[in-house]
Amino acid sequence: MTFAPVFLNGRAGSEKLEERIHRMIELHFHPDRGSAFWIERAARMGLDVRREIRRLEDLALLGSMTPADLQARPLRDYIPRKFHTRMDRFILGQTSGTTGTGSWTAYRDDEFTEAFVLPFVEAARHVGFPAQEPWLFVGPSGPHIIGRVARHLANAFGAADAFAVDFDARWVRRLPEGSFARERYIQHLVEQAGEVIARQEVGVLFTTPAILQHLAEALTPEQRARIHGVHYGGMALAPDALQRFQQESFPKAVHLSGYGNTLFGCCLELNVAAGRQLDYFPYGDRLIFEVVDEEGNPLPPGETGRVRFTRLDESMLMIRMLERDEGVLVAPPENAPAGFQNPGIRNPCAAAREGAPGVSGLY
Repeated sequence: MTFAPVFLNGRAGSEKLEERIHRMIELHFHPDRGSAFWIERAARMGLDVRREIRRLEDLALLGSMTPADLQARPLRDYIPRKFHTRMDRFILGQTSGTTGTGSWTAYRDDEFTEAFVLPFVEAARHVGFPAQEPWLFVGPSGPHIIGRVARHLANAFGAADAFAVDFDARWVRRLPEGSFARERYIQHLVEQAGEVIARQEVGVLFTTPAILQHLAEALTPEQRARIHGVHYGGMALAPDALQRFQQESFPKAVHLSGYGNTLFGCCLELNVAAGRQLDYFPYGDRLIFEVVDEEGNPLPPGETGRVRFTRLDESMLMIRMLERDEGVLVAPPENAPAGFQNPGIRNPCAAAREGAPGVSGLY
């Protein structure tokens, strides 16, 4: 079934990257209308940023952002003063705090669409993801932006608001692996999801790979056969797990995985063939990926390293922020839809580092 979302008035990627960088610098570093965080940072560094920074490479003059930078000040200090009288247009979200204290961020409503909804819509149309079928979302709400995203994705593909089962990702992370409390919490989630599937005509599942595994084990073959679309998010998906879900658990579904977070948005696969590598691509010029070594030096495509991103939005500017994940930089495929013109990340996953907490669980 073909479905064209009604809100798509244009396509990202029409603006040249250099033009976007210039526009973001002019806004965020404007002495009266800009962002307090960036104005003060430029002053401390003695930079005339609006004159000295014109290209992507020039952003290195401002150094790299860290989660501590986002946690040190009120959220409004990162949003240009120009928008402080229209904060009703902003959508807020907080990172899950997997490796420490969570960080808040904000998106103006149109930029929220560009960061989270448009990438999915364009990629899903490209791979034939089912439209106008009821969704079930099993994941966090609260401060986590993914719950807000689920509603918008379902609506954008012609469905009603998603059926939802909420879980507290931070609480379940406190429950020891293999403990009775943890297993009972998982059972509680699966029971709720199973009840929705038993009573409603669910055609699309949106959840994490870990939850999907438990859910697949609880559903009957007939219930699993009624699922025509699976969208993965919230945590890394391994290629072997994808192959198992695709060929055994939900063989009648189109399986589409996303990679992203609260801070920068979401990137999508453009290929859903069995046995594929997991390659995720940003949409438009608002998000730029690099893969770097431990000293922060960019690595060429094909080499594994730490993921670093730059977010170029009017709502918030984030420069050279290191992710916890490692991956490989890859070029988009030749048949990529318009808008997916920048490099993406292959097989991103959290790497264990000395002094860093392990990452596992349900989200």
